[in-house]
Amino acid sequence: MLKMKKILHHPWNQLRFLKLGTTSSISVTDSKISSGELSDRREFKRKQEPSTYCLKIGDFVKFADSPNNERYVSRPFASGGYNWTLIVYPKGNKNEDGEGMLSLYVEIDNSTLVNNPQKTVLAEVKFFIYNQKEDVYLTYQETDAKSFSLFKPFWGQPRTKSYGDIVNLGYGYLFDGQLAIGVDVFVTNTFMQWEAFRFTYDFHHRLYTWPISKFSTLDKEFYVSDKFEIGGRSWTLKLYPSGDGDGEGNSVSLYLVPADVIPYERIYLRAKLRIIDQKDSKHFERQVEFWANRTNSWGFQKFVSFSDLKNTSTGLLVNDVLKVQVAFEDLSKTKYYPE
Repeated sequence: MLKMKKILHHPWNQLRFLKLGTTSSISVTDSKISSGELSDRREFKRKQEPSTYCLKIGDFVKFADSPNNERYVSRPFASGGYNWTLIVYPKGNKNEDGEGMLSLYVEIDNSTLVNNPQKTVLAEVKFFIYNQKEDVYLTYQETDAKSFSLFKPFWGQPRTKSYGDIVNLGYGYLFDGQLAIGVDVFVTNTFMQWEAFRFTYDFHHRLYTWPISKFSTLDKEFYVSDKFEIGGRSWTLKLYPSGDGDGEGNSVSLYLVPADVIPYERIYLRAKLRIIDQKDSKHFERQVEFWANRTNSWGFQKFVSFSDLKNTSTGLLVNDVLKVQVAFEDLSKTKYYPE
């Protein structure tokens, strides 16, 4: 009674029985159906039901033994923007060395390909045979997606379970004389969006110099340089003459800011930020190396102390002119398609 209760409540019992003598409006030619190589086939059991299409054949043995009834073709069903049909050979497709086996195929509707005869549709296909005794689906799946086209509309598995095993009640594939079959068809489209990440080693130019006149009279919180292009990107330098954060009141703060970073992009940079020594070329510089996104910048709150900057023995500040420079050494670049 417990087994009968499970069968009665299974989703397969929501499907109508197939009446013998019923014909499908979709015809199948007698040309050989290509199954491709079976060396990469996986066969396994699973609990999850098919998600694309299901077929339940009542009085399966009578159906298989009926004359002039080599195969059954389902009505069209939709998946991935195309129409498909499920084709069942109860005693096997002899043209594919499937005699004595349950052969299962899918066919794409050619009418959707007529206007583009060169089009190839790639689809991942799984076939299912329900075992009511174990309440599992015997599943057949290839590791690779299969090609469907105007000239090759079929693909399938000519050798699944043997007809003898299917009709043997001890194996559990028939319940109340019924056989339940399913198929999943997942159309896989060629990717249209992608990105390429690389490091930029060859710069047309590596340096940008920003001269700042009348440094002692600067009274704004910060100053931003003109936008400049290096490594295929736009940048600015940002300077806090009175300091920023921990550098406020004791140091000049200096940052390199990317000007064209998109929200999800991260950038790697290695560069030197420096103040030019206008006397002896003993530049004051600090190395930056960091990954950042659009909310970050590269630099230092305590880039150079006021005492070092105003030391007359150095040439960092001459005639009240400060020359700030950045020297690029390495930079990442990500190209997004479509742009």
